[in-house]
Amino acid sequence: MQGQAERVSGVDEAAPNADVRGLLLAEVDFKWLMAGLGWWIDTSRFHSDPSYAAGYLRLAMASQTFALRECAASLQAQIGGPGQPGA
Repeated sequence: MQGQAERVSGVDEAAPNADVRGLLLAEVDFKWLMAGLGWWIDTSRFHSDPSYAAGYLRLAMASQTFALRECAASLQAQIGGPGQPGA
């Protein structure tokens, strides 16, 4: 019985890790897609400065590159509301 409880708690603990991994992958994709167009992202500033992050997300959303627009929309949905990373 205790083993089953441990497995259930392990599943509950794994869910946030999956979210963190998904967010990390989205950020890596975003950074490389932006770099491919000549826009370099300072990741520490992207995390600490909401206006910096929102500016780059807006720039990406206006791009002619479909993959970048999709990646930016996904990242924005994961980190917060429109133009509000982390909010």
